[in-house]
Amino acid sequence: MKVNVERPYTLAELKPQLEAEFPEYQVKFRGPKMLVISQGKIGGAIIFGEKPKFARIQESFPTMGGQMLFALSLILLGVMIPLIVFMTSMKPKQVKVRDAVANFIRKEYGTGAIPTKKDELATADLLDA
Repeated sequence: MKVNVERPYTLAELKPQLEAEFPEYQVKFRGPKMLVISQGKIGGAIIFGEKPKFARIQESFPTMGGQMLFALSLILLGVMIPLIVFMTSMKPKQVKVRDAVANFIRKEYGTGAIPTKKDELATADLLDA
């Protein structure tokens, strides 16, 4: 998800603000250009880079171990079973964290979300095409 920002930000200044706003979340760096916000071992979001006009936020597993365990379960159990479990039990927690962080950044630094191509296609009227 891209969130428009009107004033520039850095991940270093964003980290203490997120920690103060969300004391129940853990905020840490994964490399110099990724800020990981986690709620437990499943719910998490990642803020990528420092762009001047927008912030890119994506839901994700907060740990590399969680990502590897999910990928391993896809290989060992096939695709359908792990994806059903992921979509019903893990994805909603990750989306909740992503939306909370996006709303905070939108409130502090800018306005609205930039619709992605997928969102535009979903809301486009087929008769207009």
